[in-house]
Amino acid sequence: MYNIKLIGTIHSENGRCNLSELYKILEDIKPNVIFDELPSHFADLFYSESFDIAYANNILNKRPMPNLSLEVKCIKKYRQIHNVKIVGVDIDISKDLAEHKEEVNFLFNTFFKYEEYKNIDNEIETLIPKEGFHFLNSNKFLELLEKKELFERKIMESEIHKNRLLTTYKTHRKQIDYREKVMLDNIYNYSKENQYIEAVFLIGAEHKKSIIQKIIEYEKLSEIKLNWIFGNE
Repeated sequence: MYNIKLIGTIHSENGRCNLSELYKILEDIKPNVIFDELPSHFADLFYSESFDIAYANNILNKRPMPNLSLEVKCIKKYRQIHNVKIVGVDIDISKDLAEHKEEVNFLFNTFFKYEEYKNIDNEIETLIPKEGFHFLNSNKFLELLEKKELFERKIMESEIHKNRLLTTYKTHRKQIDYREKVMLDNIYNYSKENQYIEAVFLIGAEHKKSIIQKIIEYEKLSEIKLNWIFGNE
């Protein structure tokens, strides 16, 4: 049986969203496979037995290497006492992010000019440290994300720079959509070629709503069926 628990996370510790709490979640599930929201080359670096930041920066040709995320720190701790396979399933979009940084900043700066939008975001940012991973994996979180998305569309339609905003928004969402499809492709391809019983997929919580929608479609078409556990309450 291929059981996969989808766990929404954040990449930096914040209140009750911390290493200790995430580690408890892994210990409760005891996965023998962890699918991580990392490109495979970063996963190979971070989880190698001889990992060294200076060495990693050198072989990346002096490119700035991302700081170790909360998930990476937790997985490294978990692997010290558990036999687990770690699979990086994401792609590297650092070049695309750099190319579109100015336009994406303009997009979100526009959103944050509106008090109602800021209030929704503030509610999310208040509940994350207070309620931790329980909130990030709740229906309440998904509902707040949907409210943000609806308000984003409303803002763009009302702005004088509507066309510029819509173009950037579509490009930004298309990139996210592509990443999520690749990650699921990698999980399903791994599952076709490897057997396991318990797995987790650690992914930034803001992806969870659209990832769940994509999983439902994958399960209709895929030759291999996975037992996804979403854990929303």
